[in-house]
Amino acid sequence: MARKKSDEIKELEEFEEFEVDEEEEPKEETSKSPGKITTLEDLPGVGPATAEKLREAGYDTIEAIAVASPLELKEIAGISEGAALKIIQAAREAANIGTFMRADEYLQKRATIGRIFTGSKALDKLLGGGIETQAVTEVFGEFGSGKCFARDTGIYYENDTLVHFETIEDMYLKYASVSGELPFDNGYAVPLETVSVYTLDPDSGEIRRTKAAYIYRERVEKLAEIKLSTGQTLRVTLPHPVLVFRDGLQWVPAREIKPGDIVVGVRSVPANSSGIDPERTYFLGLFVAEGTSNPLSITIASEELKDLVVSFIEKNDGYTPTVEVRRDLYRILLRKKTAEWLGELGVSNAFTKAVPDEILNADEDSIAAFLAGYIDGDGYATGSIVEMTTKSRKLADGLVFLFKRLGTAVKLSEKKIGDEVYYRLYITGEDRKVIERVLERARLKSREMKEGGIGRYPPALGRFLGRLYSEFRLPKRDDETAYHILTRKKDVWFTEKTLFRIEEYFKDALERLDGAEKAILAGEKPDLPFAWTALLKYGFTERQVSNYRTRGLPKRPELRGKVASALIQEIERLRKVANLALETIALVRKLEFHEVSSVEVINYNDWVYDLVIPETHNFIAPNGLVLHNTQLAHTLAVIVQKPLEEGGLNGSVVWIDTENTFRPERIRQIAENRGLNPDEVLKNIYVARAFNSNHQMLLVEKAEEIIKEKAETDRPVKLLVVDSLTSHFRSEYVGRGTLAERQQKLAKHLADLHRLANLYDIAVFVTNQVQAKPDAFFGDPTKPVGGHILAHSATLRIYLRKGKAGKRVARLIDSPHLPEGEAVFTVTEKGVED
Repeated sequence: MARKKSDEIKELEEFEEFEVDEEEEPKEETSKSPGKITTLEDLPGVGPATAEKLREAGYDTIEAIAVASPLELKEIAGISEGAALKIIQAAREAANIGTFMRADEYLQKRATIGRIFTGSKALDKLLGGGIETQAVTEVFGEFGSGKCFARDTGIYYENDTLVHFETIEDMYLKYASVSGELPFDNGYAVPLETVSVYTLDPDSGEIRRTKAAYIYRERVEKLAEIKLSTGQTLRVTLPHPVLVFRDGLQWVPAREIKPGDIVVGVRSVPANSSGIDPERTYFLGLFVAEGTSNPLSITIASEELKDLVVSFIEKNDGYTPTVEVRRDLYRILLRKKTAEWLGELGVSNAFTKAVPDEILNADEDSIAAFLAGYIDGDGYATGSIVEMTTKSRKLADGLVFLFKRLGTAVKLSEKKIGDEVYYRLYITGEDRKVIERVLERARLKSREMKEGGIGRYPPALGRFLGRLYSEFRLPKRDDETAYHILTRKKDVWFTEKTLFRIEEYFKDALERLDGAEKAILAGEKPDLPFAWTALLKYGFTERQVSNYRTRGLPKRPELRGKVASALIQEIERLRKVANLALETIALVRKLEFHEVSSVEVINYNDWVYDLVIPETHNFIAPNGLVLHNTQLAHTLAVIVQKPLEEGGLNGSVVWIDTENTFRPERIRQIAENRGLNPDEVLKNIYVARAFNSNHQMLLVEKAEEIIKEKAETDRPVKLLVVDSLTSHFRSEYVGRGTLAERQQKLAKHLADLHRLANLYDIAVFVTNQVQAKPDAFFGDPTKPVGGHILAHSATLRIYLRKGKAGKRVARLIDSPHLPEGEAVFTVTEKGVED
């Protein structure tokens, strides 16, 4: 026993001795004697090794150090925050930054600021002479071309309170005949006064009604034809963004969509609605399925349904219809009084039938009764499938819309028999249970729907949640499908039941994180839901981690505080991960997923159309797909290259493109119409595509390299465009739980842009989210993305909207030295003009 006690004391002494070694701090480099500072090595506390680290990180001038933060230098150079502060203070004194000057001197300094003419004297006057260098100018608004839909794309919208269902081409022609069309850029636009559509908020998954401002059209030669596993086909222009699930929700240009990608829609489509007599709606569904116009009649095989129809006509129209019996079929002949209220439906045939307008405007109970009548007439339901068939494409699309109103996914396929095309609609998998409310109203069909079947959630979601789950160490549950989805089975669609179990894992992770935090605060050894090796990234060694895992928190208060602090930081980080998973799960329950079967670039050579939705820049199609709306780009990138006397700065351009919307063809057009050599203009624009927010921030660092390289040439960089600033931040940080992190990262990005603007005397021009582009300078009033961080960071904010008779209106809403006001201008082949 004595020997055992002695061994324990020896181990404890070794442990305590080890703890003392851990507390050694890195020594700072010795300070230098004061003198003239011209290089990094002249700064106090900066030796050759530290200077090399700073240069590698892009801090290679005294001015760059002067405007850096102590935390940045601490992380880059591996020095203490105090040492970093001393270095920055010395750099500020050497660069004469941080000192005060008289206002008259400051006015003289501002006289050296460059300005880029916009092409419109009115707009230049509003902006105090043009777009300023040494400033960040933000433009938000909406309009443009280049991202549109094929003319037969289905659309639904509300005019005041009535739901309309038609092709986007029919909608354009209807409103153009009333309001007229205005020439714009490569096409035409028609203003919309009372039209509303439904739009998706990608952050929350909420769907809301919003105003549409314009409908636009232009001609294009080619389209991307994207076929989905559900039978839907999306035909859009090549740069058009498509909402997909790739490690989260992302807008991806159609030209980059590949087979296997997951296109995102909404599970349930909303609409303004009203209740209708269920007997009437059931009759309409039955007539759409089995009615004919010559003679006006319904032919059915069921005596029960025959009696039901006769009873309804007697009650509703006041007469007893004639019933003919032929080959066990009942043909019920209808009179003029019935024809009057049937309207167009009463004169349609099998190829032209459509869902009646009153059903499009009906509430969910009325829709369920209509669908029950249709299934009784021309469909069937078993325990595994619900199926309907029609020869009318318009009717097929209308039925898809009605099922989406009920939150049910419908697969659509075409089958050609001879010269006729039949459209088959069928419902399988978990969605069969959703339509039980329909089958309850049906007279003839089975109401027993089996559970299970094909899942509604794609492997991409499983991989995304699996990556988040890999951050944790949680106990496995026996025979747990959810665990296999998260850890091994990566290529299976899974069900709502499995998603619920996955959700339980992340809730369990949060509870365990809370328990671990309480134990740490109480000084006890925590039961961590993650590996102790996480401490390695906080500066602890493997030997230390092994000791803590075995013995718990160290006893010495100072060291225990360091370990506890590191563990609490990791717990906070993992809380964000678990909350991201739970918010993603809550979001995807509102969404529907379609796997891309094929993508093909097709010849089109026809009109394409789009709606302008200023608020969220998307609208929901009748089949539930979320469709992006239109945009434009590029005048400033041309004008900045002109000489000073012509409103330019003899400068080059750096363009960071986050949405693959930079169009050199438009640059050529503007350059040619402004008397410049388009080939030379293109040579002076440096374009890079940013694929995510981290890449976007890295490209700002790379932009600085180009700016330095061009600084002593006859074409220094004078304009930096970020188009758009916020799109990646929005798509990558989904939900309220990530808002703080997103805003902090955005603030850092904006600080870097301000640093470049001030250090190198360039104009930074940013477009907000997916709104107006640098050559557009106009759009409908809209709320900009980015919150207070962007609102307070942008030097000038320009708010854009469409005016009358093809005019555009820019309103200056925020400037430190200019009054609010408006400027009216237009957009032509030359770009912006008065």
